[in-house]
Amino acid sequence: MYNLPEYEPSDEVWNKINTELNNDILRKGISQLPEYEPDGRIWENIEADLNPKIVKLKPWRWVAVAASIVLVIGLGFYLNYQKTQPTIAYSEQKMDSQLLLQPSDNSDADYETIVAFCKEQTYVCENPEFRSLKVELDDLQAASAQLKEAIGEYNTEPKLMAQLAQVELQKSEILKKMTTKI
Repeated sequence: MYNLPEYEPSDEVWNKINTELNNDILRKGISQLPEYEPDGRIWENIEADLNPKIVKLKPWRWVAVAASIVLVIGLGFYLNYQKTQPTIAYSEQKMDSQLLLQPSDNSDADYETIVAFCKEQTYVCENPEFRSLKVELDDLQAASAQLKEAIGEYNTEPKLMAQLAQVELQKSEILKKMTTKI
């Protein structure tokens, strides 16, 4: 329908329609038509359709709405309360006996023996390669002392124990190299 062409009638056509509507014969015919008054219910139905009523909730429905709102708010508070409650948990760990520090550390005694030998045989200890091994050994001993202090009395960190084992292994290898130089 929107695609159909539009035409505008001329003023002459509109004037003719106006004169025909104002014709006396047409007016007489309209005045002779019977008039009817519609029933009161019809006007009430028309007014009801024109002005829709606001739906009123019954009292028990208001109670149900209020209860559901209280329930949702209460559930929110309960879930928030559960998140903020601290939980206490514990676990037991068994320590591998190989990870425990051994009371006797022979590397220190071996090092003292080499130092005592260097006091007697100074020409061997003056060797640059021997000196670099001694500096490396001193660094490893400092690292070993720091690790032992970090580990503490109870040896609770397996990673630190593994690092300490690596340091002690490196110390023993350097001590072996130093003894071969003597």
